[in-house]
Amino acid sequence: MSIATGTRLGQYEVQDFIGQGAMGLVYRAYHAQLERTGAVKVMQAMTPDPDTVARFRHEAQAIAKLRHPNIVDVYDFGEFQGTPYMIVEYIPGGSLAAKMNQSRPDQPSALRYMRGIAAGLDYAHGHGVVHRDVKPANVLLTADDTPVLADFGLAKLLQGSSLKSMTGVTTGTPAYMAPEQVTGSQVGPAADRYSLATIAYEMLTGVIPFDGEALMELLYAQVHRYPRAPSSRNSVLGPQTDEVIMRGLAKDPAARWESCAAFVDALAGALSAATPARPALAKTMVMASPIASTVPIGGVAVVEHAAPPEPATVAVAYPSPIGRDSAPSRKRLRRLNRRLVLGIAAVLVLLLVLGLCEAALAATTITVNPDRVVRGDTVAVTAKHVPANQVGEIQLWSVVHTYPFQADANGNVALEMTVPRDIALGDHMVKICWKNSCPAQAPLRVVSGVAEAAPTPVANATPPATPGVTTPPPGATPTATPSHASGSTPGSTPTPTSRPTSAPTPSPTPTQNPCPTSSQAAAVTTSPATVIAGVTTVTVTGQNFTPNKTVILNYYLGTSLKKTWTAPVGCNGGFTTTFKPAALEIGSAKVTANDGNGRFASATFSILA
Repeated sequence: MSIATGTRLGQYEVQDFIGQGAMGLVYRAYHAQLERTGAVKVMQAMTPDPDTVARFRHEAQAIAKLRHPNIVDVYDFGEFQGTPYMIVEYIPGGSLAAKMNQSRPDQPSALRYMRGIAAGLDYAHGHGVVHRDVKPANVLLTADDTPVLADFGLAKLLQGSSLKSMTGVTTGTPAYMAPEQVTGSQVGPAADRYSLATIAYEMLTGVIPFDGEALMELLYAQVHRYPRAPSSRNSVLGPQTDEVIMRGLAKDPAARWESCAAFVDALAGALSAATPARPALAKTMVMASPIASTVPIGGVAVVEHAAPPEPATVAVAYPSPIGRDSAPSRKRLRRLNRRLVLGIAAVLVLLLVLGLCEAALAATTITVNPDRVVRGDTVAVTAKHVPANQVGEIQLWSVVHTYPFQADANGNVALEMTVPRDIALGDHMVKICWKNSCPAQAPLRVVSGVAEAAPTPVANATPPATPGVTTPPPGATPTATPSHASGSTPGSTPTPTSRPTSAPTPSPTPTQNPCPTSSQAAAVTTSPATVIAGVTTVTVTGQNFTPNKTVILNYYLGTSLKKTWTAPVGCNGGFTTTFKPAALEIGSAKVTANDGNGRFASATFSILA
């Protein structure tokens, strides 16, 4: 839908067409009484049904109350021919995305942009508003290069709406989308902080964290993979910068920075620490002079002019006591210097060897037991020498399946991993990974359950016959077999003493399984539906699982694995177990149950403060 020039939208008159955004067309409009120019955003991506329009009005009112130098002002909103529109502050300076496409900003400029974006986001979060679509294209730049956040809350307006045309939404947003947005979990301020860390990563390295990925691979990576450390893309950055940004990109929302300002402050400190100080470099250069001065130079003092204020850098040549006949002394000094150099080299080699030995002793190890399984089996994965309390994931290759873990305070990891039933047969690899690195791996072979099954003994099998002896079947009357009489002559006809007679062989009576597996799908329920963190005990009940098996349960808060435990399955295929979420575990939660025999189910519930 286009709007003709001169059309009046409230007190604003449409002047000309500016362009097309994610939500629809954008026009320039003018308010004559206020002598103010605004930008009209026509929400063509929204279906103009009554519920959607009502939700648009509610969200627009909340956004219009925000007043901050780093947030675009909302002037008015309404509907034109049934389609919602919003009139916002007109900022003609372009976007941060356009500027980043021209060149990567230097560190001071990047920090200045980040501080402005962080200030706007923290202000909005304090008023209960989450942006949900923070990206460089939604950061506009004023005439004095001040960053201003646009399109606040428009991503939320799209939720539940029948989308018509979303050009740019599905291709631009996922690169900056938090894991909880990808999985459809509860979204809060932490999602905006994740997007802010993504922008910081891009401004400091020149690429987004998951560069070169297709859409589906990118969405998968946001939830299951860790990006490369920023310093691996820009060598100027140090490990402190890596730690700050990687915390901002944590998969668990609770593990991220507590505010946008805290993230930017930590980033500024890390970048400052990574910048080498010039005085330190000068002192390092001067330290070479005393070594050179150990060789006598004609018995005169030589002053190093590189750093006159520092007394320690003054080098005085050692005077020769024998004047010109100093050749023996020079030779003796050369021998001493040679021995000194060899001694230092030997010490360095020894330290290097000791360091390598220590590193080898402390290297991460991983074991898989058993290492030969069939599809659907459960294996125990253990690892040692992992950083204390490290969060990461166990990966099963070749097609990647991930299992999150958290090491204990001693650096040990132990979890049970169910081999997918659709995995290919053959050799696979189990890897332990964190911070974009997989330091250890172990082999795992998946074989066919039929080929590996042991022969089943038959109840009525006949034992091997003894040569010359005929064993009658059960129920048969033993009879003599035809044989030649003793002393008979060749050619005589043997006379049988009796005919073999037998009764029918009885069939084994089938034994009924006292604990049959239900033909219905496995199911899990939790109660109560709403839980108070740190107070309510959650009861998990399962039905239609494999009888007499052990079910593995996982409790997730959002996408973060919080607890793993087991429960026995009864003869009726059911189980019951309980657990209590911690006091700070608030949000959308899920419990999964897997008996390792192809029966899997899950249930969701909410945790309130």
